[in-house]
Amino acid sequence: MDNIALAFSGGGFRAACFSLGSLSYLNHVQYKGKPLLQQVSFISSTSGGSITNLVYSAHLFTGRSFADCYAFLYQQLDGEKLLSAAVSHLNGGPGWKGRPHKSRNLINAFSIAYDTLLEQQTLGLFSNRDQQPHLEEICVNATEFTNGLPFRFQSQHPGPGIPNGLVGNHFICFAPGGMQAAAKIRLADILASSSCFPSGFEPMIFPNDYTYDTLDQEQLRAAIRFTANTFTLKSLDDEGARRTAVVPPPAQNGDTAYRSGGQPIKREMKRGNVDWLADEEFNKKLHFGLMDGGIDDNQAINAFEAAYKRREDNHRPVFDLFIACDVTSNFLDGYTLPIEKKTWYNSIPIYGILLLWLAGITLPLWFLTPGRAWTGRLYILTTISVMLALPLIWLGGKLVKQLFTKKKDGSAWTSMLAKYGPAFLRLRLGVLKQMIALRVKSVFLLANDIYLKQVRRMYYNEVFSNPRYKDITIQNAIYDLSKVKFGDATPASGGLQPSPEMIQLAEQARMMGTTLWFDATNGSDRTKEAIIATGQFTTCYNLLKYLGRQPTGGLTPDLLQLKKDLEADWEAFLINARRLL
Repeated sequence: MDNIALAFSGGGFRAACFSLGSLSYLNHVQYKGKPLLQQVSFISSTSGGSITNLVYSAHLFTGRSFADCYAFLYQQLDGEKLLSAAVSHLNGGPGWKGRPHKSRNLINAFSIAYDTLLEQQTLGLFSNRDQQPHLEEICVNATEFTNGLPFRFQSQHPGPGIPNGLVGNHFICFAPGGMQAAAKIRLADILASSSCFPSGFEPMIFPNDYTYDTLDQEQLRAAIRFTANTFTLKSLDDEGARRTAVVPPPAQNGDTAYRSGGQPIKREMKRGNVDWLADEEFNKKLHFGLMDGGIDDNQAINAFEAAYKRREDNHRPVFDLFIACDVTSNFLDGYTLPIEKKTWYNSIPIYGILLLWLAGITLPLWFLTPGRAWTGRLYILTTISVMLALPLIWLGGKLVKQLFTKKKDGSAWTSMLAKYGPAFLRLRLGVLKQMIALRVKSVFLLANDIYLKQVRRMYYNEVFSNPRYKDITIQNAIYDLSKVKFGDATPASGGLQPSPEMIQLAEQARMMGTTLWFDATNGSDRTKEAIIATGQFTTCYNLLKYLGRQPTGGLTPDLLQLKKDLEADWEAFLINARRLL
């Protein structure tokens, strides 16, 4: 246990608190005369886990104690404090000063709130080794939306012979000459990139949303190496394809992408796609979107694998223990189908609703006779009429625009809707409502549950089946001591059996939703304390299980002492857990 890697999963405040509990236990238990936490050289994180990763790392690299970090983060992860700050920023205020290019939206409002949490520190902080921190590498994961690949914000170690990971990925990253610009990126914007989960937040737009008074768009654009990814390309720009270059330029203005051979590539959307919200300005200069790291890897496992390989390839000591602190699970809530409600109003056909709508629009015309005085009632009716007509006016405008700007290859969706769309007008309102509800629910379930769990299974299967990692990996899951593993009954004596109080705390911890706040219910039943405690005793439990799997003769005196201390802590947890209930 001399070279430990940690990974903190996504999961909002639940992930942040569980990670904090795990860190606090590693800081408590001793190994070779100092906290086991001092043996951690790498932390990877995504989404909610990135809150704890960045706050702890920032405290460490500025020379503050773990006790200071714990007290600070415990106080910040409280109630609706963060949400309230973000909403207040959303409506304006001094937080936007010096950030004229930042989009006014919810994720950037959270970014400004995070800036207070992270004390306006930047990525360059982690290149300063003056405090001799035990961490050698920090990785915060996001997902870029040009190629659908992980985008890693990785610290840069200044020491000779120490391999640094890319800030970005193989296709989009900061070039070696652009690392000064990367070092200026605010940790708050990195945290926002890692935690803007779909359906809750908007994507972060690079470079606009990463600028502030001393870091502008052109600095960021010039620092990026953008190489086109061949499996997202649709066609070659014939004129540009005749030009060749030995090495692609490190950065472009965004109007041309380069593949590895140096040929400019024209990106086109495939035929039949519908992109009514396309923004032509986006493609005029280099832009790309970043979103939650959990989309690609919610357990932050792949970054650990990449770091392990960098060390192996550069003949540096590899990790001898990897602990994945994970608040997600493979448990899936059943999918319930919305059933059509056959009431009288749900039986009205769609064309009947449209006729009523048109009647509402034209109603004021009956009152607009010559010489009739405008009354308050008429003003109200006319206002309602105009509001009802606006969607039709907008739709009509879009249709007229399409007629005059028709492309050679029209959208397959447009022609099919024109041909078959009228058939939907004969449907009952109840049928249409059910169709919409089914689509919305299935898409949310797929994106936020099924897809994430499938990716989770793939990464864990890869880690536990790979001989490199199989015997050095601990899955430290929030549900390990919950009812799903131990049930409601009082556990039998003997072995590593949790107390009923521990099971109840772990169950309460795993059942909290993915939010960036603790509501009144969470506060009244001390959910935050339950999650942190679960992180502590679950980490103790899994370390004990890991050492228990090792051959007794293979444990060094230091490991034998560690095992003895873990066993003493476990006995203390069995007694003390009831105090939290």
